[in-house]
Amino acid sequence: MSTQSQKLNPLQVSYAKSWSGLTTENHLYAIYQKEPQLASQIVTDVFSKMRYMGLDSFLSKYPTKMLPTDAEFRWMLKGDDRKAIPIISFSAVDSTRPGLNKTSFELTLSERYYEPSDYLILDDREYGVRIMDDGHASGTNWTYTVQHQSPSDNHYIPAGLLVAGRKVSKQNNLVTNTLNKEYGGVQFTSHFELRNDFTTMSKTYVVPGNMHDVPLLIKYSFDGKPVTVWTRWQEMVADFQWKKEANSECMYGQSNRNADGSYSSKGSNGFPIKRGAGLRQQISPSHKFYYTTFTLDYLQEVLQNLSINILPEDDREFLILTGERGMFQFSQAVEDKVAVFQPLGDPGRLFGENIDNLGFGGQYRRFKAYNGINVTVMHMSEYDDMVDNRLEHPDGGFVENYRMTIMNVGTTNGEPNIQKMGVNKRMDMKWYVPGSTTPFGPQSGGMGASKVDGYEVFRQTTQSIKLCNPLSAAEIIPAITTQY
Repeated sequence: MSTQSQKLNPLQVSYAKSWSGLTTENHLYAIYQKEPQLASQIVTDVFSKMRYMGLDSFLSKYPTKMLPTDAEFRWMLKGDDRKAIPIISFSAVDSTRPGLNKTSFELTLSERYYEPSDYLILDDREYGVRIMDDGHASGTNWTYTVQHQSPSDNHYIPAGLLVAGRKVSKQNNLVTNTLNKEYGGVQFTSHFELRNDFTTMSKTYVVPGNMHDVPLLIKYSFDGKPVTVWTRWQEMVADFQWKKEANSECMYGQSNRNADGSYSSKGSNGFPIKRGAGLRQQISPSHKFYYTTFTLDYLQEVLQNLSINILPEDDREFLILTGERGMFQFSQAVEDKVAVFQPLGDPGRLFGENIDNLGFGGQYRRFKAYNGINVTVMHMSEYDDMVDNRLEHPDGGFVENYRMTIMNVGTTNGEPNIQKMGVNKRMDMKWYVPGSTTPFGPQSGGMGASKVDGYEVFRQTTQSIKLCNPLSAAEIIPAITTQY
């Protein structure tokens, strides 16, 4: 048994005891079952257990999608058939003024995507070129002969728009209106797959036979209801820890699949241990933004990136999951913005009976941004977990307290953008192995499946999570430099 220092103030006279595994009478004595006199017979849970269930509360709004087996699952996404193609290089008679005097030049692109007569615009759409031939392969790339369409002999394409890394896209095609033999083509982009694995977790504990009916001399309050019997309290603690661990895996899971599809991690029986990616790993790395000073203008820029040409203007509903410090930061940013338009404040924030007994308060949890964007802040209790979140923030608290996970809460093809995944008849299983005792009490002459003087409890689940569109979510993360 270990003692963890959790001193709250000078009035505290005892500390929480922690242990793992089998619980005996010695443990009950250690948690003050022989305390001679207490001012109250109710134990208050100082650190509320419900603080761990923020993500689970959100996911419970949508049905869990059940699959028939625990094999990896995949889902399809489709990009725009129109796309910009990267430039590899160019070659011109005058490399500083390509196209001068209406000369043609060669443009090498990363793939063959266009047809003769297609008109391509450059990163500055004021400049463009027409494809003059079928082109030819240049290793894995494709080279076209191109020509600008300006009537001026002095016109040329700025070389900076043709260097490697710049892009071109098709605007349309240009052909003659007399005996035309050239036709623009149709560009296609195939579907692509995303995949994830299921994660399997388990838990067990033993209830000794002589502990089955042992009463708690002090009551434990759980959800406002007193618990008086040890076995009931033990089961509730185990259930809570089980749900907390499963919930954490949905959020923080990191895939352990190798690049070739294999798994290096093995169980004691030699079979592979598979772990799926949680929500945070599934968010596109390009949508993880780091900030030093949080402002509404910065938030709106992030939300615009998630909306423009992706979501219709009448369906831009975003939810921000954050810790309590992040909620305060959001409210303060809105308040700063409101003060510009309403310097004297909102009279609705004043309350009280008369001038001698007034109060002032209020917290902003919603914001309506430009172009139909609506955002709501929700408390992500996992980000305030003082056990697991230990990297300190210079402004107080911990880094995770300020982190903001942003999600589009709409649907894609009728399905939620974020959803729990399970396996038929293999999700959240729970069973008992009776020995001398069952969950219903001691037995004599009954049928036991174990030689233990008590009974065993087992739990196992196979679960995962799916973020349908990784580009429909983002994270705003404090830019805190850490050294190890």
